[in-house]
Amino acid sequence: MKKMRRMVAGLLAIGMAFALTACGGKEQTVTYRMETEDSGLKMVDTMTLTAKGDKVEKLSETIEIDMSSLEEEQTTQINAAYDAMVEQYKAVDGVECTGEAGEGKYTIKIDVDTTGDAIKTLSEQGLMEVEGDASGISLKKTGTALEGNGYSKVE
Repeated sequence: MKKMRRMVAGLLAIGMAFALTACGGKEQTVTYRMETEDSGLKMVDTMTLTAKGDKVEKLSETIEIDMSSLEEEQTTQINAAYDAMVEQYKAVDGVECTGEAGEGKYTIKIDVDTTGDAIKTLSEQGLMEVEGDASGISLKKTGTALEGNGYSKVE
């Protein structure tokens, strides 16, 4: 009987350890959005962070740029600049990026696997601003930084 109690107590302790580990690693997705306008250029930036616990594992961003109020020459120059930027993102391992030009619009979609070296590489190339260690991204700190830069959390 004593052995049975010890075994049950041991199994309960192991079960609680797994339960606590599972709670700390809860998967969650949080989306932030910012709309800006500057000199006729309207931009909507939507960033989605997928995390396990507080560690972001994937960052997805869609940037929609409306240039319909600009002259054709300006639009052509801006499209070329965005095309070059998309190519820089594509060259980084762990990053998928597309850029699509339309009538007076340009849409950029970026997916970053944050579990590897992509964040460090993007930071080194000046394509992403990172405070602190680039080896891991905190969901909480990133949310605070985004809100401090004008993004709003999408509920």
